Amino acid sequence: MKKRIAILTSNHFEPSGARQVYGGAERYGVELTKLLLDMDCDVEWWQVGDNWNKEIIPGVPIRGVPETETPYQTMPHLNQVFFEQAVDADGAIYFVMYLAYPTVFPNSISISHGIYWDHPGMDKFLPSALDRQEWHRRLQLAIGGVRSVVSVDTATINWVRATWPILAQKFSYVPNFVDLNSFYPQNKESRSPHPRLRVVFPRRATTVRGINEAGKTALWLTESHTDLEFHFVGRAHDDNMERTLTTWASSHDRIFYYWLPPHLMAELYRFSDIVWIPTKSSEGTSLSCLEAMASGCAVITTAVGGLCDLIQDGYSGLLIEPTARALADATKRLASDPQLRERLGTHAREVAETFSLDRWHSRWSEVITRVF
Repeated sequence: MKKRIAILTSNHFEPSGARQVYGGAERYGVELTKLLLDMDCDVEWWQVGDNWNKEIIPGVPIRGVPETETPYQTMPHLNQVFFEQAVDADGAIYFVMYLAYPTVFPNSISISHGIYWDHPGMDKFLPSALDRQEWHRRLQLAIGGVRSVVSVDTATINWVRATWPILAQKFSYVPNFVDLNSFYPQNKESRSPHPRLRVVFPRRATTVRGINEAGKTALWLTESHTDLEFHFVGRAHDDNMERTLTTWASSHDRIFYYWLPPHLMAELYRFSDIVWIPTKSSEGTSLSCLEAMASGCAVITTAVGGLCDLIQDGYSGLLIEPTARALADATKRLASDPQLRERLGTHAREVAETFSLDRWHSRWSEVITRVF
């Protein structure tokens, strides 16, 4: 008999259901769903939403639950509705670690996509010492309640080991993945000549992903480096922000803004020279970073979250401080040194090969088999 696995997330679609979110976590969710189906499981998803029913992939339902309260950066009401509606499930996956509070299924897994409490807004969300103490308590209970936590990076595991040593045994390190058959360097001989180097920001256009610093840097460098052009490729939070970015980019020479569905990103990377991953907070082992590495691009990123699990400074990319000035300096360095760009890209591809999709499937399959 097939096992029924219920998965709770916050937002795969926007709460209205009108628009799908395009980000690394959402692609991760689709890949996890496919793996569970391959392991002969029935899968159902729940998330915040206005009582709608959709499909995360054909044949796999995702249900919207109108519970939006987030006291102490948790969602206890959403958690309770999920527990009641998925009561017949054989096992549960809490797609975000804090969603496993206050009630968990006996056979359950949660996922840490990286430390999110380094977000600058956490002081606003948890303004007092008592607020932070209660958030801390709830997070501890969420981790302690599940049978296993899958962490995409070592930063989270080390934080838990230093904070609650006994809970570290709950964690399995399963870093994010890249499909090496889709993401690979372009053959140099087949690449058409281009008068400028392409610098790409392949991320959601949000502050924590460094969109402000990237925008400033692009403006500075278009004034001083006519051999560079800048591509901002990723969705924003809403249509208004995307219109603003389109207007901004169109008013500046050699700056472009657009977004592509995930299956077209591989082609973009093959025609890119330098890729920016200037994350400021809330980062695991970035899918964008891995895809750029697998494509042989020279990557500039920050020493935030799980990015240090991917990039060794000066070997497989450049690690910088999350500032516009540091991003500009690193970009100028790569623009002036083609041998460095090529060397970083070659090593990046070699490192990316250790994060293959096949290896990710194998590691996740072990956890699923053990828990479910």
